[in-house]
Formats: sequence, structure tokens, C-alpha cells
Amino acid sequence: MPTATHLDSAIPAFTLAPEKKAAGPRPPASPTTPNFINDVAAGKVELPMIPRVVQKLIVVLKDPDVDARKVTQALSQDPVLSAKVLRLANSAFFGGQRSMASIDAAVAMIGMQALNRLIVACGVASSFNDIPGVDMPTFWRDALVAATAANRMAPRLEGDAEEAYVCGLLHGTGHLILCHTYPEIANAMFKGFDVLRGVDLAQVESESFGIDHPTVGGLWAETIGFPQAVADTIRKSAQPPADGDKPLDLALRSACLLAAAVARQDDAAAAFAALPASVQGKFGGTQPDGAFDKLYDALRETQPAL
Repeated sequence: MPTATHLDSAIPAFTLAPEKKAAGPRPPASPTTPNFINDVAAGKVELPMIPRVVQKLIVVLKDPDVDARKVTQALSQDPVLSAKVLRLANSAFFGGQRSMASIDAAVAMIGMQALNRLIVACGVASSFNDIPGVDMPTFWRDALVAATAANRMAPRLEGDAEEAYVCGLLHGTGHLILCHTYPEIANAMFKGFDVLRGVDLAQVESESFGIDHPTVGGLWAETIGFPQAVADTIRKSAQPPADGDKPLDLALRSACLLAAAVARQDDAAAAFAALPASVQGKFGGTQPDGAFDKLYDALRETQPAL
């Protein structure tokens, strides 16, 4: 049986792939940029929706005392999602010694925390398939690493670990929405080039789309019913640290920095040096402590489970 550490970093299961090399200088942004907010308000753009069953399960699973019967009843309405739950329960991460066919038993085996993560991941992934200008395996790898990092760092920062996981998983979805909405711009600005992240990505988006991914991602999180704290944190994910930052803000920003460090193949010392000083102080001060080294090793080894 695997440790919880490996299980946490294994959900959701996305294929990993190396990053693309830059094809040449990125073109200048078009002098005419769209107005995303106006396009949404005018009905020209519809924000993607996650399946209704997934929305229902996300609401149900917010209750720490949720009745497992409500969860299995909701799952039974979606054969595809039920199959994924059974597949996870029968995977090597949970022993895989016998074939489990009962959703009730699978839910009991997986536990509500892992089930919630699987449902959020599947629901979000189902809303985005091939997106113009986006290397999807790299995108989801970054999201998974950021989610795992945020989840592990949040307790030290006195933040909610599960909300931090959701923030990490969803923080980049605004980029997918923008590229899906304006495919010609997306292909011109991103296809074939090195993957941009964080502030660098937000700057190019603002110049090209007239709005950045944290703003769109926060709006989308509100639209589909995630907690306001999650939406607000996503909205600030590319902003510099500020005095009013909450633990969830610090957890997500730090997680994004670590995901970028993993992508660059930085060592632990370089990754630690990129974190805000207030976060460094929670993990050893001027030098990373053993807990940080262990966390960063786990992030670099993050692999899909299914």
C-alpha cells in the first residue's frame, strides 16, 4: 500500500510530457484586443460548465459529516464518473488485490478527501479537451504539482489544506478559457513556444486578450459554485505579495512558484529562494528545512496514478 503522500500527488491522473522548445520570437500582440467581460455580458461567450452531477457532488462533499449514501446516489447518475471511482478503488494505490464492483464499497475504500479531489479533477478536465495554443499534458502537470504543493504548504501557513488543493488545481483554468474563446490569438501567441507561467503569462494575456487568466479563473470559479475564498485566491494568484495576503493566497502563490521551479528542473535551494520571505520563514528561514526538501522531492517525483 502506498503512503498518503504518493496518493495525494497522484490525483488527478494526467499524462506527463516534456515541454516544447521555443520556435522563435513571440509575435507582438494585435493592436485590437477583445473585451472578454463585455463578450460574456453580451452572450457572445459562454463560460464552460462542469457536469451537473459533479456540481452536486462538490456541494455535497463540502459537508464534513456527509452521508456516504448521498454520495453514492449522486455517483450512480453518472456511469463515466462511477467507472473512474471504481477504477481508482481497484488501482494499486488501494491494494488492487480484488475486483471491486460496488460503488458503496469503492467510496468507503477511497475516502471522502480523495474522492472529492478525483471528482473536482474529473469535472474540470471534462470541460476542457484540446485547447488552441495549449500543451494540455504540461498544463495539467503544472496544475497537479501546484495543487499538491498548495495542499502540503497550507497547514504551515495556517490555511485550509483542501481549499488550497482546489486553488492549485484550478488556478490556470482562466488561460484555457481565454484560449478556447479566442483560438486565433491563442495559436498566434502560444502555439509552439515555451510555456509561460504566472506573471509572465498574465502579462502576455493582458496584451493579447485584454484580460489575464487569474481574473478569468476567479470569475469561472464563482460561476460554477466554488467557495468565494477559492475564487478570490485564484484572482490574486499572479499578484505580488501584499500585507493583506491571507494564508490561502500565500499557499497558492508559493505553490505556483514551486510548480514553475519543478518545470525548470531547479534544485531545492533555488526553488526555496524563489518563495516569499514570509513563507520561507515557515520552512526553516534562510535555509530550507527537511520538511521542505521532502516536499520538493515529492513534487519532482509527481506521477499520474491511473
